[in-house]
Amino acid sequence: MPTHQPADPGPLAVALTEDEAVAAAVALVALAPGPASDAAREALHKVLTALGPAGHDRVTELAARMWARPDGLPRIPATPVIEDAMRDGVAVSIDYVDAAGRSSHRRVEPHAFAYARGNWYLMAWCLDKDAPRWFRWDRVERAELTTTPIQPRVAFSVYPAPSPRA
Repeated sequence: MPTHQPADPGPLAVALTEDEAVAAAVALVALAPGPASDAAREALHKVLTALGPAGHDRVTELAARMWARPDGLPRIPATPVIEDAMRDGVAVSIDYVDAAGRSSHRRVEPHAFAYARGNWYLMAWCLDKDAPRWFRWDRVERAELTTTPIQPRVAFSVYPAPSPRA
């Protein structure tokens, strides 16, 4: 069963009530500094435009009362490459520096971003180790797309939490 999906299926039409649109916009505000930040900002702009000025004011008021916003995923050179790999369902080759400062080259299947213990992580299946790994995001130095399709894995049941020293 192929996992590769087209890069852009085109615009989608979604019918939302005003309350649903406000909730979606508030969630997008929280997502804006994180993974898929460019897409989140574009979607937020579209929702705010559809809501008009009164809806925009409701979103601003509600978003100002949200404190569940982690620091955004840092935009490193690898960010767009790994976002593309996740969207297209292909593995990447990364250069990574571990907590001890050792560099390694890994072939990984990127599955999810996670925010834990004050840091962003890439949850990926390491093809070289044939095991799940959490890669601290600020230590991914480079990423390159491959043509290797990723295997479906249930991210949150496969990946144990990162060790406190990660």
